[in-house]
Amino acid sequence: MPDQNARWLTRLPRLRLGTALPLSLLALSLLGAPALAQTGGVLPLASVGEKWPIDIETYIIQVPAQDANKPLGLEVYSPTLNLTDYVDGRRTKAEGYFGDELYQKNVQFSTTFTLSSATGQVFERTFGMNREHTWESLWASGLPAGTYTLKVNSTGDGKNSFALRVASPFVIETSDFTVNARDTEQRDLLVARLTVPAGWVGKTLSVTNYDVDGPKEAKTWVVEPGNKRVDLPSSDNGKYATVKFPITPALVGEWTVYIKVLPTTKQYSNAVTYSFRLDNKPIPARIGGFTPPTNAKISSQLLVDVVDTQGQPIAGASYTVGGDNVVRPVLPGGYVPVSADVLKGKGNVISPTELRYTPGDVKLRFVARPPYKLLVDVVDPQGRPIPGASYVEANDNSVRPVLPPGYVPVSATVIQGSGNVISPTELRYKPGDVKLRFVARPPEGSLSIDSVAIYGNQRIPLTGVPFTLGGKTYSTPTTLPLQPGDYPVGPTQIPGSGVRTPPPGHVVDGTTGRVTIEYTPRTEVTLLTTPDVLNACDVTQLTASAKTDFPYKLPATLNLNLPAGWTSDYPLSLRGDLSASTPLRLKVPVRVCRTDSAEAALDPVNLRTTGQARVRSPGGSNITRNVEQGARAGVAKSIEAIEGGYTVTLQITADSTLENVQITDPLPSGSQTLVRGPVTVNGPSLANLSPRVEGDIITLSRVIPGTYTLTYQLLTSLPAEQILTPPDIRW
Repeated sequence: MPDQNARWLTRLPRLRLGTALPLSLLALSLLGAPALAQTGGVLPLASVGEKWPIDIETYIIQVPAQDANKPLGLEVYSPTLNLTDYVDGRRTKAEGYFGDELYQKNVQFSTTFTLSSATGQVFERTFGMNREHTWESLWASGLPAGTYTLKVNSTGDGKNSFALRVASPFVIETSDFTVNARDTEQRDLLVARLTVPAGWVGKTLSVTNYDVDGPKEAKTWVVEPGNKRVDLPSSDNGKYATVKFPITPALVGEWTVYIKVLPTTKQYSNAVTYSFRLDNKPIPARIGGFTPPTNAKISSQLLVDVVDTQGQPIAGASYTVGGDNVVRPVLPGGYVPVSADVLKGKGNVISPTELRYTPGDVKLRFVARPPYKLLVDVVDPQGRPIPGASYVEANDNSVRPVLPPGYVPVSATVIQGSGNVISPTELRYKPGDVKLRFVARPPEGSLSIDSVAIYGNQRIPLTGVPFTLGGKTYSTPTTLPLQPGDYPVGPTQIPGSGVRTPPPGHVVDGTTGRVTIEYTPRTEVTLLTTPDVLNACDVTQLTASAKTDFPYKLPATLNLNLPAGWTSDYPLSLRGDLSASTPLRLKVPVRVCRTDSAEAALDPVNLRTTGQARVRSPGGSNITRNVEQGARAGVAKSIEAIEGGYTVTLQITADSTLENVQITDPLPSGSQTLVRGPVTVNGPSLANLSPRVEGDIITLSRVIPGTYTLTYQLLTSLPAEQILTPPDIRW
């Protein structure tokens, strides 16, 4: 930037700055030069307050893991704007001249240096104007591993030249930066060093300079590997000049970039911006490094130690410096501040985490202790960690377990260290290395599941009945250990019975819930009278039967109740276990002296049916079937002799609408040829009166309450007593 034309007002187009890549490729090194004059040899950086493509100069410092917490040694030479350089006398060869320029007198100018990381700001320091070049320490201590960004921002109408350096092994990198070319000795000034790796072969490296102000002001060039010099065009005032280098294997190696101020220059201090790109992507340069004048001392060196109680540096610790000269430690998680001291220089201790210092040679120390080792186990009675369990610690050093829902505290113990047991859910310890243990048991109750048959007034326990719970199948009776909650139980069907799904089993910690699956067996009773038409005081046989499809035993009693005029010398009651495989059948010969009906009753369900007998001739046979919780129907059979055989009459009575009623009318057995004629049906008009005959079974597909008469002719020479076979009816 020429001093005479510093007041130009046109704002130049800004460079688009890419994110710096983490490569150490460019090095700004120092040429030997007389230290006192400071007019050559040191090529300073520059920050322009206004009208410059780079509004904020940005530099990157990488701290690898292996170099974490090593002293950074970040220092700056001449961070202030020196009024002596330009405003007060334009000294071109004065001792200490560095190229600061202020284009308006009595106008404020400042430069702010800010170091930040991904987690926040490390420090920020602002420098104003004076009449001397100072050497300042910005950050002497170490930093945790990471990437740090140093931003330099000047405000005001002027240009501030400065130089940066860091301690080995650290470097300062950037892809776009401004240097201040000032020299009256016409020497080669090194701008940068560039290491081109083999991985760049086939790519294009671009080197750009901005605002050299033309070829009469300065020349700039690169030196390729093999000491081959390639001149770069000197950009015009406010213009860019770019040279692109296709990278070949011969160009792999070290490059250097130089600038030289020419005797024909019209200015003794010229700000020039350099940019480096690889295939149009920013490539960071390694810059920085300077040699201060021989007798120059650091005017403000701040050293901060963050150590433990044994004086050892705390790994990962850092500190921040505020604009009010207040320093605060940044401690790793859990560390507890102990003290703060001013070891050198002047300052005030505000607290163990704050020190305010007076700029100068200052050394501060913060002491912190590592966190005490507190181990807390939350286990079950078998010593196994409880999944999902944790603990909370209060400020009064009390610890309480956090248990999953339902867990029941059992005990609390101090395994190591000192402390007091307040309760099974609270321990209070003395600070130090402490190990505590809480024991809790999982919530557990149980659920008992059984099954019964409700048979009359009896509740008959059933065993081996399967059911489902939680997707698994079990058999009754059983007791299952379960956590508290509600558990639906799914019963299975048992033939010959009905069942309802019981309410879910409710389990409470420490108790046993109960679920009973109740089955209602279905049974039927029949009473057969053979013959049912007989002479007065003849003997007929009554056969009472009780049946069920229920596979489990049902204690039952089958009784025969005889009307007046009917007598028998045989027992009229049968007691036993009724099941699908064991029906109850009671056969009793009865003397019938008058027309009436006997009754068969099944206890304890009070299921009843009747059988009629008529005193007359010829004979007949009938049966009545009564189904529990169902319908009642009966069939009476009579015969009349005709020429060549008999007319058979079946009279059906029903008290309910029935489907697929099967009347069993067995033909006489024997070798005699029998011919059954067509079956005719008379009955209610709404019923289906079309019978289907298959062997001994006559089927009516649908009947409604009422009486039906079925007749057919049976041609045979057999006597009547063989023709009168007992009928049966089912549906």
